[in-house]
Amino acid sequence: MDEEELAEEAPAPTPLRAVPAPAASKPSLSVVPPPGAKAAGDGGEALLREALSKATREMIEKIAWEVVPELAETIIREELERLIKERGA
Repeated sequence: MDEEELAEEAPAPTPLRAVPAPAASKPSLSVVPPPGAKAAGDGGEALLREALSKATREMIEKIAWEVVPELAETIIREELERLIKERGA
């Protein structure tokens, strides 16, 4: 089988779809110091650490706000079902 035959048999690629931008604010990954800030004597490592810390904190908060309420609802429903079964038994 030559390359032309292989190209003819290959399935067409799936078209890409647009993904909407998240509504929440995006984490700031900028390591550029704000105006008036002192220059870092460590080559910017402190600024990088601060930026990564902020981005990490924002991402963890976002995940927590998405996961915790749903998890809490599941736990509450299961506990209610258990109590209702105990009461009826």
